[in-house]
Amino acid sequence: MTPEEAIAEIETGKARPVYVVLGEERIFADRVVAAARRHVVDAATAGFNIDAFEAGESPIGRILESANTMPMMSKKRLVIVRGIERLEKAGDDDDTKRIKTSPSDALADYLASPSPASCVLLVGSKVDGRRRLANTAKKAGVVVTCDLLRPHQLPGFLREEAKRRGHAMAPDVADAVVDLVGGELSGLLDVIERLSLYVGKGSPIGEDAVHACVARVRVGSVWGLADAVAARDRATAIRLLDENFDPRDRGLPLLGLLASSMRKMLKMRALLATGASPEDAAKYAGVPPFRARDTANQARRFGEGELERVIAVFAEADMALKGSKRAPQLVLEDAILRLM
Repeated sequence: MTPEEAIAEIETGKARPVYVVLGEERIFADRVVAAARRHVVDAATAGFNIDAFEAGESPIGRILESANTMPMMSKKRLVIVRGIERLEKAGDDDDTKRIKTSPSDALADYLASPSPASCVLLVGSKVDGRRRLANTAKKAGVVVTCDLLRPHQLPGFLREEAKRRGHAMAPDVADAVVDLVGGELSGLLDVIERLSLYVGKGSPIGEDAVHACVARVRVGSVWGLADAVAARDRATAIRLLDENFDPRDRGLPLLGLLASSMRKMLKMRALLATGASPEDAAKYAGVPPFRARDTANQARRFGEGELERVIAVFAEADMALKGSKRAPQLVLEDAILRLM
């Protein structure tokens, strides 16, 4: 199940006795744990009914004892075990000898017949697929998958986060924010929080807000600048560069957006060459759906090796902006003129 599905169960009072929360994206796992802390146990009795353990450090017997303990002045207990990928690293402790089974097998036995008075969260990056715990959790349907998002999923995640806060966000704006901030969810969440506070309750998050809070780059103009480079339209490219250049950031965000758009175009061209449709190629290249056909047309304008050359020129410009004494705007102008 997805983190959203697990959270929905927990928030509606239908928490299962066990959830095995697996994956590399810590933010999703933390959200499931936070939902359980809020809704499984009353705040007034949390001190009596929530236990947290680190796998590989806490004895397995103590974890099972906590899971089988009856709640105090509450309908349920909450038991959180983090780092379950380290279960077998605890060594041959007294609990393991007493239980006469491995820690993961002991948890698999518990999962097969859990206490209805507890909600146990087993949290970690992975579980050894050869262990009974992995198969038992899968058959029980209690695995919550918290995988890292792929690049093409990030703008959608950002728009959903904006929606959760009561804001509309256009696809091109979300795509630009991802290009400016990068793919780490913690950074994207920090930005969306700043944008939310900036626009105010219920207001849409548009490119003006991004221009004010993230980087002084006009989102729509970046697409126009990429179009001008692809069309070898020198006059339009230089005009849009002048309109978007901000000496306070030395043009680095603008160059980053341009380079990102060209890298996506290169990926899209490779996918189109395999016979993929513009829509499918755009999806896996990280291009917004509304830009699929335009980007496909742009990609076809570049001859063999030309897109690679564009990216190389932008990489040189990036090094010059960070280490050269030349005026930043002249560095960018020179890079664009070299592509015409």
